[in-house]
Amino acid sequence: MDLMVRTVGNAAGLWLAVALLPGMAVPGAPSLMLTIVNLLLVGLVLALVNSLIKPVAKVVAFPLYVVTFGLFALIVNGAMLMLTSWITDLLAGVSIGAGMTLGLHVETFGAAVLGSLIVSIVSAVIVGLLGPRDY
Repeated sequence: MDLMVRTVGNAAGLWLAVALLPGMAVPGAPSLMLTIVNLLLVGLVLALVNSLIKPVAKVVAFPLYVVTFGLFALIVNGAMLMLTSWITDLLAGVSIGAGMTLGLHVETFGAAVLGSLIVSIVSAVIVGLLGPRDY
Protein backbone atom coordinates (compact mmCIF):
# COMPACT_ATOMS: atom_id res chain seq x y z
CA MET A 1 0.00 0.00 0.00
CA ASP A 2 2.79 2.40 0.91
CA LEU A 3 4.54 1.87 -2.44
CA MET A 4 1.32 2.62 -4.32
CA VAL A 5 0.73 5.85 -2.40
CA ARG A 6 4.35 6.92 -2.96
CA THR A 7 4.01 6.11 -6.66
CA VAL A 8 0.91 8.30 -6.95
CA GLY A 9 2.61 11.09 -4.99
CA ASN A 10 5.71 10.89 -7.17
CA ALA A 11 3.59 10.89 -10.33
CA ALA A 12 1.72 14.01 -9.22
CA GLY A 13 4.98 15.74 -8.31
CA LEU A 14 6.54 14.76 -11.62
CA TRP A 15 3.53 16.11 -13.49
CA LEU A 16 3.90 19.49 -11.76
CA ALA A 17 7.68 19.56 -12.22
CA VAL A 18 7.37 18.76 -15.94
CA ALA A 19 4.71 21.47 -16.28
CA LEU A 20 6.81 24.12 -14.49
CA LEU A 21 10.40 23.39 -15.49
CA PRO A 22 11.69 23.74 -19.05
CA GLY A 23 14.53 21.26 -18.40
CA MET A 24 12.19 18.32 -17.77
CA ALA A 25 10.03 16.59 -20.36
CA VAL A 26 7.89 13.51 -20.85
CA PRO A 27 8.44 12.11 -24.35
CA GLY A 28 5.53 11.39 -26.65
CA ALA A 29 2.34 10.88 -24.65
CA PRO A 30 -0.24 11.96 -27.24
CA SER A 31 -3.26 11.31 -25.01
CA LEU A 32 -4.15 12.02 -21.42
CA MET A 33 -4.41 8.33 -20.51
CA LEU A 34 -0.93 7.55 -21.92
CA THR A 35 0.48 10.54 -20.05
CA ILE A 36 -1.04 9.29 -16.78
CA VAL A 37 0.27 5.76 -17.34
CA ASN A 38 3.72 7.14 -18.21
CA LEU A 39 3.84 9.33 -15.09
CA LEU A 40 2.70 6.44 -12.89
CA LEU A 41 5.44 4.18 -14.29
CA VAL A 42 8.08 6.88 -13.85
CA GLY A 43 6.73 7.51 -10.33
CA LEU A 44 7.12 3.79 -9.59
CA VAL A 45 10.71 3.81 -10.86
CA LEU A 46 11.46 6.89 -8.73
CA ALA A 47 9.90 5.23 -5.65
CA LEU A 48 12.04 2.13 -6.22
CA VAL A 49 15.20 4.19 -6.75
CA ASN A 50 14.48 6.13 -3.57
CA SER A 51 13.82 2.91 -1.65
CA LEU A 52 16.80 0.90 -2.88
CA ILE A 53 19.62 3.24 -3.88
CA LYS A 54 19.06 6.42 -1.88
CA PRO A 55 19.82 4.84 1.53
CA VAL A 56 23.20 3.67 0.23
CA ALA A 57 23.93 7.15 -1.17
CA LYS A 58 22.99 8.71 2.17
CA VAL A 59 25.41 6.46 4.06
CA VAL A 60 28.24 7.13 1.62
CA ALA A 61 27.61 10.89 1.68
CA PHE A 62 27.05 11.16 5.44
CA PRO A 63 30.10 13.38 6.04
CA LEU A 64 28.81 15.84 3.41
CA TYR A 65 25.40 15.84 5.07
CA VAL A 66 27.05 16.81 8.36
CA VAL A 67 29.30 19.50 6.87
CA THR A 68 26.45 21.12 4.90
CA PHE A 69 23.90 20.77 7.74
CA GLY A 70 21.73 18.50 5.57
CA LEU A 71 21.65 20.68 2.46
CA PHE A 72 23.53 17.98 0.57
CA ALA A 73 20.20 16.12 0.51
CA LEU A 74 19.19 18.40 -2.39
CA ILE A 75 22.14 17.10 -4.39
CA VAL A 76 21.35 13.47 -3.54
CA ASN A 77 17.68 13.97 -4.48
CA GLY A 78 18.71 15.54 -7.78
CA ALA A 79 21.03 12.61 -8.44
CA MET A 80 18.19 10.17 -7.75
CA LEU A 81 15.99 12.03 -10.26
CA MET A 82 18.80 11.96 -12.84
CA LEU A 83 19.19 8.22 -12.23
CA THR A 84 15.44 7.78 -12.72
CA SER A 85 15.68 9.74 -15.97
CA TRP A 86 18.50 7.49 -17.16
CA ILE A 87 16.59 4.31 -16.25
CA THR A 88 13.40 5.51 -17.92
CA ASP A 89 15.35 6.53 -21.02
CA LEU A 90 16.29 2.85 -21.24
CA LEU A 91 12.61 1.96 -20.80
CA ALA A 92 11.74 4.40 -23.60
CA GLY A 93 13.94 2.40 -25.97
CA VAL A 94 12.13 -0.81 -25.02
CA SER A 95 8.65 0.71 -25.18
CA ILE A 96 9.00 1.99 -28.75
CA GLY A 97 8.48 -1.54 -30.01
CA ALA A 98 5.27 -1.76 -27.96
CA GLY A 99 3.86 1.35 -29.65
CA MET A 100 3.90 3.41 -26.47
CA THR A 101 6.50 5.95 -25.45
CA LEU A 102 7.53 5.83 -21.81
CA GLY A 103 10.07 7.77 -19.84
CA LEU A 104 11.21 11.03 -18.36
CA HIS A 105 13.94 13.26 -19.73
CA VAL A 106 15.90 15.63 -17.48
CA GLU A 107 18.33 17.85 -19.37
CA THR A 108 20.50 19.40 -16.67
CA PHE A 109 21.45 18.68 -13.09
CA GLY A 110 20.00 22.04 -12.03
CA ALA A 111 16.64 21.03 -13.45
CA ALA A 112 16.96 17.72 -11.61
CA VAL A 113 17.58 19.48 -8.27
CA LEU A 114 14.65 21.87 -8.75
CA GLY A 115 12.47 19.05 -10.04
CA SER A 116 13.33 16.85 -7.07
CA LEU A 117 12.41 19.68 -4.73
CA ILE A 118 8.98 20.02 -6.39
CA VAL A 119 8.46 16.26 -6.46
CA SER A 120 9.43 15.94 -2.80
CA ILE A 121 7.00 18.63 -1.64
CA VAL A 122 4.05 17.37 -3.68
CA SER A 123 4.76 13.74 -2.81
CA ALA A 124 5.01 14.55 0.91
CA VAL A 125 1.61 16.28 0.82
CA ILE A 126 -0.05 13.41 -1.05
CA VAL A 127 1.54 10.70 1.09
CA GLY A 128 0.47 12.65 4.16
CA LEU A 129 -3.12 12.78 2.91
CA LEU A 130 -3.42 9.26 1.46
CA GLY A 131 -0.79 7.31 3.38
CA PRO A 132 -1.37 4.84 6.19
CA ARG A 133 -2.45 6.26 9.51
CA ASP A 134 -0.50 5.44 12.66
CA TYR A 135 -2.76 6.05 15.63
